[in-house]
Amino acid sequence: MTRTPTGKLNINLSNLFLLLLLVSGLMACKEDTSTTEENQESMEHREARVQLTPEQEVITGIRRGTFIKQPLTNLVKAPGFIDSPPQYKATINSFTTIFVEKIHFIVGDPVNKGQVVISASSPEFVSMQQEYLETLSSLANLESDFERKQSLREDNISSQKELEEARAAFQAARAKKSALQNNLQLMGADISSLEQGNLQSKVLLKSPISGKISALQTSVGQHSAPHEVLMEVINSEHLHLEMKVLEQDIPRVMEGQAVTFTLPDFKEQLFYGHVYRKGNTIDPKGRFVQVHAHLDTENDSFLPGMYINSYIVVSQDSVWTVPSGSIVHEGSETFLFVLQDSKQEGKIYQRKQVRTGIEAMGYTAIMNPDEALFKDSVVVAGTYYLSNALNEAGGHDN
Repeated sequence: MTRTPTGKLNINLSNLFLLLLLVSGLMACKEDTSTTEENQESMEHREARVQLTPEQEVITGIRRGTFIKQPLTNLVKAPGFIDSPPQYKATINSFTTIFVEKIHFIVGDPVNKGQVVISASSPEFVSMQQEYLETLSSLANLESDFERKQSLREDNISSQKELEEARAAFQAARAKKSALQNNLQLMGADISSLEQGNLQSKVLLKSPISGKISALQTSVGQHSAPHEVLMEVINSEHLHLEMKVLEQDIPRVMEGQAVTFTLPDFKEQLFYGHVYRKGNTIDPKGRFVQVHAHLDTENDSFLPGMYINSYIVVSQDSVWTVPSGSIVHEGSETFLFVLQDSKQEGKIYQRKQVRTGIEAMGYTAIMNPDEALFKDSVVVAGTYYLSNALNEAGGHDN
């Protein structure tokens, strides 16, 4: 190739043209890449929200709640159970051997004080009534004999020994009559009717208190020995809390302090009470002190014997909290799902990053400074499904 000034200029122009084309291509690629990144960011921004139809909410078990402000920073753990005072619990049994003929109530049925709960037959009961009538009859004769010999003794016709024997027989019969009468009354016998010769063939067991049948330990046709427990009745109108506080924590517990507790099957619902009495002895094995608390409000779901997760509030400094199960953990980060919008076609939930604090009673403190967050409706159940749906879509926190 011959190098001439003109040719050289033509080659440079060609190279410059190619260079310009390459730069243009790179710029175009950069613009396309920038557009793609913006679209991806926009997509991820949208995917930080999950929309569910009403049917999907039912299937996934989504349940919403609110942020709760409560004291979690200065608590004394006091596990325990719901109980009923001794005077509001009763067992039903017979004072003699019986054969159960009819059971009038089952577990859960309400009963009134004095109402018949079990009807039974008892040969011993009939024999005892017969013995009572015989004793009653002989008592009149013995009393008459005693009075006659006492009169004879005053006239020195009868000896002192005969008088003492008559007195002893009369007093023994009177004591026997009184004992039989008391036992028969405990069994439900009508003494006035019995003294007119009307024997009662059935043993009627009655409830000593008003309440509900809490246990049934017999069946029709069963042979039951005396003092064998057949039924239990509990009055749930005066339930209280029995709690155990470790000895090192008991100096911080005072009468009147608030008590917060949850039930095992209702961990998201808080119930309240207050300390009424604390014990003055330490259990030698468990090293705890018994603390008695009263409920602030009664609840039909409370049953004697229910275990509770309870805490005594030492100070009233409160923080915003959510049920611990509503928090999603991803590495070192924690998130919540809140309701962002509600439409006819479904509800939209948004994931928000949060800072967590102390955990107690199944609740975790949320330390975010944004007070607006705590006005949102938060997902307390079903966050697992929302998180999975978001991760599968490649979403991230907004």
